Amino acid sequence: MTDLERFRGEWSAWRRERDEQMADARSPLGFVWGAHVTAADTEVPPAPGRWAPLEGGRGLGVTAEASDGIRINGELVDGHAALYWLAVDGPTEATFADGSIGVVFSYDGTRFALQIWNAASERRQRFDHIDSFTYDARWVVPARIKQPSVGRTVAISHYRDPEPIEVPVVAEIVLTIEERYYILQATEHEGTLTIPFRDQTNGVSSYGSGRVLDLPLDGPGAVKVGDVAFIDLNRARLLPCAFSPAWNCPLPPGDNVLPVVIDAGEKWPVDAAGRPFDQD
Repeated sequence: MTDLERFRGEWSAWRRERDEQMADARSPLGFVWGAHVTAADTEVPPAPGRWAPLEGGRGLGVTAEASDGIRINGELVDGHAALYWLAVDGPTEATFADGSIGVVFSYDGTRFALQIWNAASERRQRFDHIDSFTYDARWVVPARIKQPSVGRTVAISHYRDPEPIEVPVVAEIVLTIEERYYILQATEHEGTLTIPFRDQTNGVSSYGSGRVLDLPLDGPGAVKVGDVAFIDLNRARLLPCAFSPAWNCPLPPGDNVLPVVIDAGEKWPVDAAGRPFDQD
């Protein structure tokens, strides 16, 4: 098997994984809303009840009447109940009368959000498939994984929060595309180098806000700082906010805007008629 055959086989497996992810009850299409709960007596529509941070910083508490239809651990809430971030502390999922579920999310275990998911959401019902560019071996490109300068950060804005925050850069990805060099800034999330980027297809032939490359830091295909490796741009995936406007996606920073057309990877989610979601 040649290297290009291996890359194509890995891409095919990745496409199947993406299809399975979209079919899951907790696919990005089913995300309805999420909001941080930092004070007592907080409403998080469309979830019923009133929510508050738990003492000890382990999740959220809810106050509700039986008529609100909230169940935690299968038991109807009538009064006060707790929903935890980690299963070691207790139940981590609430169900609501409309069939949606609520889970606690946190980036760091200090601030907690209630996320609401609904497998019957309008977006999930409407979704047919992810439209992608045809696989093209020319987008398997050489790259150098470079150590960034000490203290290097990159300004990241979010879908609903335009004020940027500075995030540590853990690697610089030096891509060679048609004999020219382009440098992308990579941050780290859950053991993966995450590289959000924009190119000249965005808003024209792919989702307007950009896409993401993920490079594993361990396991099969892992990379590390100092490596020279081939990177398959055919595996550029959509941002979660392409699937539901409830997501508050990190958007590609200015450093990661490429002045070239990358006609590789995912384009956008489409309905059965082939109509892209973001062209409503």
